[in-house]
Amino acid sequence: MSLHRTELPWATLRIVVGAVFAFILGPIVITAAVSFNGTARSVFPPQGFSLRWWSEALEWKWLDPLIFSLELAALVALVSSLTGTMVAFAMVRGQFRGKALVEMLLMGPLILPSLVTGIALLQFLHAMGLGSFVGFWGLLIGHVIICLPFSVRTVAIALKTMPASLEAAAASLGASTGSVLWRVTLPVIGGGVFAGMAFSFVHSFTDVNLSLFLASPGERPVTVAILSFLEFGFAPTLAAVSMISLFIPLLLIMVLQRFVPIGDFLYAQERPNE
Repeated sequence: MSLHRTELPWATLRIVVGAVFAFILGPIVITAAVSFNGTARSVFPPQGFSLRWWSEALEWKWLDPLIFSLELAALVALVSSLTGTMVAFAMVRGQFRGKALVEMLLMGPLILPSLVTGIALLQFLHAMGLGSFVGFWGLLIGHVIICLPFSVRTVAIALKTMPASLEAAAASLGASTGSVLWRVTLPVIGGGVFAGMAFSFVHSFTDVNLSLFLASPGERPVTVAILSFLEFGFAPTLAAVSMISLFIPLLLIMVLQRFVPIGDFLYAQERPNE
């Protein structure tokens, strides 16, 4: 039976969406299957079943860079969130000369490839005599630069969509400026702040292009460790490490999404203040 003419576009759309999901999820499924391979070769379909590679992935050889990545991403998320919140207040509530230029510079890291940012920051540190910063501090500075736009955007959206009448009502009841900020504004925009923290954490944890130039032998994220190990071939251990690196940000987003609608801060439209 042929499809009705009005049903054909929807059927085509379903096929396209299914193909896109297969393209995205296919490599992940294959990598997950390879991590349980019974042989020392990365073959698909897996030959046998073994947890050996997951055991190796939990050795300190891999746990050390994984913990380093977690600590770095957590600190980047905190610094980006605090800085981004203050910048968002200035951009949304303030009026000053050169505001458009500042907005363009803030969004620059989203446009400029992080590979270029990493090279530029590496050259800058050496030119300023701060070569010793290469490692943790260099990674922290670089990751904050590329993650700051996420916090600024999510907090700015929360501020723009918050009814101005809330702050006006609190002020009319005698609350001081500090009390209004602490008891009214921050709780209302808290979702945007936490969303910015989540995006910053994930972006920092999964970054490889910038980290490749700013990591040091003793201080390197797990993404750089994976890339370095690839020189010797794609062993099933890498598949297990890759799946662990995937599960951590995925779990964070799933938990946060349970309490904060993260998508709202990506696609929300500004509405007039009430």
